[in-house]
Parts: sequence; C-alpha cells; structure tokens
Amino acid sequence: MAEGAADLPVALQVLVALLTGAGLVVMLRRMPWEAFFFPGRAQLFVGAFIALLVIWTLRAQTVDGLALHLMGMTAVTLVFGWQLAILLAFLVVGVLGLFGVLPMSTVPLTVLLAGILPVAVTWGLLRLTETRLPPHMFIYLYGVAFLGGALSAVVAVLGTAAVYGLFTELAWHEVYRDYVRYLPLLILPESVVNGIVVTALVVLRPGWLATWSDERYLHGR
Repeated sequence: MAEGAADLPVALQVLVALLTGAGLVVMLRRMPWEAFFFPGRAQLFVGAFIALLVIWTLRAQTVDGLALHLMGMTAVTLVFGWQLAILLAFLVVGVLGLFGVLPMSTVPLTVLLAGILPVAVTWGLLRLTETRLPPHMFIYLYGVAFLGGALSAVVAVLGTAAVYGLFTELAWHEVYRDYVRYLPLLILPESVVNGIVVTALVVLRPGWLATWSDERYLHGR
C-alpha cells in the first residue's frame, strides 16, 4: 500500500488520478450490472467489502510511505470478476481515505497498485490457464487461486517499489532494505489466504464464484 504520495511529484499524482478516474468511468459504463443484482450477490459484495476493509487496515509500516498488508484481491476477482473486483478495491481504498487511514492523495495510486494490478494478474492467469491448460479443478485452485495470490503480492510490491524508487528521494537500496526484502514474508500468507478462501468456496458455495463452472472443471473432464 502506498501511503506517502505527498512525496511523489504532483504531476505524477495528477496523471495517476486522471487515468484511474477515466478508467473507472469507462468500466462503470460497461459494467455487467445484472451480475451484481443477481439474488444474494449484493450481500456477498457488502461482506467482501467489510472483509477487505478490515484486512487492509492491518498493515505493517516498513518505511515512510510504504506498508505491507494482505490484499485478498485474487479471491475477490475469482468471486466477482475483474470489473466488480476493481470497483470493490476503489470503494475500500476510498473509505480508508475518507476515515484518514490513508491520505486522500494516495487513493488513486493505491487503487492502481493494490487493486488494479493484482486483479489484472489474476484475470490474466485465469485466461491463460483456460486457453493453454486442461480444464481441471486443481489447475483452477493451485494455478490461479494459490499462484495468483502469490504473483499478485509480487507485482503489487515491486510496482510500489518502482514508483518510489523512481519518483521519490528514497534511494533504491533503502527501498529494497526496508520494503522489498520483506516480500517473501507476504507471498506465502497472500497465497494461502486466497487459496483457502477459493477452495472453501469451490467445496461449499461454488455458485458464489463467478469464474467457476461445474461443467468445465468437473463434468467436462
């Protein structure tokens, strides 16, 4: 999570805000709202919002402006699809900004780094496994849910490190020493949490997973 946007160039902050805002407007116009208003979906969305709000406040501050925390975006993406997952990330970060947990100036950058990037990684991995690998349940669970959680953590942390290394006065060795080197401590928990949540849903509530198909992963084998 990026918390020190005040240290970033104003031009970069404005650019990120404009791009994130424009992308959100386009996404909302093309949002499959019928999926959201499916019976029980709105309640599930609210539950996921509360869960993310809680885990995103439990973060470890490593250096000024940089913090590590579980994201859970892989599970959210597999449950809701990429569009609703990004909307959920925006709402969570926005509320954290409104309540002062994050500076409001960091909201667009945090949405990008901790929301959009992990969603893109998970969705890309899902599409890759669907087109290149056999339709097997364990590929969905381990190749997307577990591995997707791990890769999401890697991309989010390295993306944040790159932004702060390039656009702030922090030296690269400081970013590595106080932030990037703790990445291995985040990869396993992120992978396990997302994998366990998705596995439990596949077993108990497969209908809650927008990306799951009994026909593909069970009957189609």
